[in-house]
Amino acid sequence: MKSIVAFALVLSAVPAHAGFVSFDAPGGGTANGLGTYAYGVNADGSVVGNVMAPSGATSGYVRSPDGTVTVFQALDGADTHAIDVDAQGVLTGYYTAAKGKTRGYTRAPDGTVETFSTHGSKGMQALVISTKGFVAGQYGDARGTQHGFVRSRKGRIVSFDAGGTNSFGTFVTGIDAKAATVGFWFDASAAMHGFLRARDGALTALDVAGAGSGTLQGTQPESINAHGDIAGFYTDGAGARHGFLRHADGTVESFDVPGAKTTVVAAVDAADEVAGYYLDASSVAHGFLRHADGTFATFDAPGAALQAGAGTFVSRMNDAGTIVGETYDAQFGSHGFVGTP
Repeated sequence: MKSIVAFALVLSAVPAHAGFVSFDAPGGGTANGLGTYAYGVNADGSVVGNVMAPSGATSGYVRSPDGTVTVFQALDGADTHAIDVDAQGVLTGYYTAAKGKTRGYTRAPDGTVETFSTHGSKGMQALVISTKGFVAGQYGDARGTQHGFVRSRKGRIVSFDAGGTNSFGTFVTGIDAKAATVGFWFDASAAMHGFLRARDGALTALDVAGAGSGTLQGTQPESINAHGDIAGFYTDGAGARHGFLRHADGTVESFDVPGAKTTVVAAVDAADEVAGYYLDASSVAHGFLRHADGTFATFDAPGAALQAGAGTFVSRMNDAGTIVGETYDAQFGSHGFVGTP
C-alpha cells in the first residue's frame, strides 16, 4: 500500500460560529456531562442523538430540519440511545432492556419501533445505518468478547469477527450504501487494527503507517463514503492522534490540523471532505473541516467554553457538508449543534 503523508499548513479564515446553531432537547440536565448530544445526521439535515436528564436517565431524540425536537424511548422507561439516521428518516440505536441487557432497535418516522438482538448476545449496540436501511454495530458474548454484525432490512443478522482468535473484539464505526462496513479490532496487546468488510464478508486490513502497536494505539477508521474512501485517525507510539484519509485505490493521506496536539476524525463526505475535532495546546477542543485540497476550516460552535476539557466535539457529517456534534459549556453541560463552517 502506498502511503502519502500530507501535513497541510493552510487554515481558511472562518468566523467562529459561522453557519452553526446550538440546540437543547427537552428534559436535559445542565451540568457535569448532562444535556444534549448529537450523533447522526441524514441527507435532509435531520439530527438524532441522546438527551440526559438530571437523574442520569437517557432518552433518544430526533430533530427535524425546521428545529422541531421529538424525544422518545425505544420502550417505556428504557434508557435509549439514538445514534444514526438514514435518508428516509429511519433511525437506529440501542436501549437497555431487562437485567441491564442492551438490544438494538430501529424507529420509523411514524414512531414505530422494531427491536432486535441475536443468538448469544449479552448486549447489542446498533450504531450505523446505510442509505438502504442496513444496520451494523457490535454485540458482546458471555465472555465479554465483542463481535460485529450487519442486519438487513428484512431482519437477517450476520455476525463477523475482523481479528484473530486472540482479539478482544470487533467494533463497527461506519457503513456505506453497499453495506460495506469499517471499524477496528483489538489484538492481545489491546492495540487497534482497522478493517474494511465487504457485504460478501471479504476483509481488508487497514493499518496506517506510523500507527503504534501498544495499548490503545493503532488505527481507528470512523467513516466510509459512497466512493469507498475511508477516514479515521491513528494513535502513534507516543500516544498522539493523527487523521487519515484512505482512498479506494489504497493510497493514504495522513494529516494533522495545524496547531493541534491531537487530531480526531469523525466523518468523510462524498467530496472527500473530512470533519472532526482537535485539541489545542491548552486541551480545548475545536471543530475542523479538511477540504479535499488539504486546506482546513476550523470553528467553535455557539456556546462552547474555551477551557480545558470543554469546547466543540464533532460526531458526524452528511454528504452536503452538514456537521453535527456537541459542545461543553463552562459547567460541562452538553448542547447539540448543527450546521456548516
